Amino acid sequence: MKPKSPFTQPYEKLPKELPIYPLENALLPGGELPLTIAEANYLAMFLDVLKTDQLIGMVQPQDNNPASDIYNTGCAGRIRQYRERKDGKLNIMLTGICRYKIIKELPVKKGYRRVIADWSDYKQDYETEQVAAEKIDFFKASLRHYFDRHRMQVDWKVLDELPIEQVVNNLVLILNLSIPGKQRLLESPTVDDRLELFSQLLEEIPAPILGSQGEGNLVN
Repeated sequence: MKPKSPFTQPYEKLPKELPIYPLENALLPGGELPLTIAEANYLAMFLDVLKTDQLIGMVQPQDNNPASDIYNTGCAGRIRQYRERKDGKLNIMLTGICRYKIIKELPVKKGYRRVIADWSDYKQDYETEQVAAEKIDFFKASLRHYFDRHRMQVDWKVLDELPIEQVVNNLVLILNLSIPGKQRLLESPTVDDRLELFSQLLEEIPAPILGSQGEGNLVN
């Protein structure tokens, strides 16, 4: 089983109903997503989930689909920590737990949206996958090429010490990928598939035209 907090519910205890939070970013299992909550409906959602399973269903919005304004597949994040602010807002940290498919949307509750979630296609999100060494090497070569083209400084010693799935699932959140691209990564069945697709997407991102400031930095 993948390393998880002892407070994380087992796969068999994942809830049938799930509140959702549309956001233009794709949380993946094991990823860490910081959020600032200010709106009354999401504050109400936070208080409700804090009393139960602490899970929020992150999902990306989509355009040009008359059937739905959100994608059908998302990832549930568990509230790992939060901080109250004097201005009435909340800073929370979500850890990606498991992906889900939306079966149907439920009536709005206290201003926030809820869905019936189907977890059955993603039990592997609780398991440790064996990733082919050649796929890891190819992805890291693509990543080096991307950082070099964008003149980004990276601590490779840190990256090399992390499990490759942890690297990928967190880079999805911070690199300049399109919403459809992030959704494809989210929906990739295995880590092997995700590495291959991620390498392809990195090559498709054009290098920026840099001014006199020169290099960028990737936070360690």
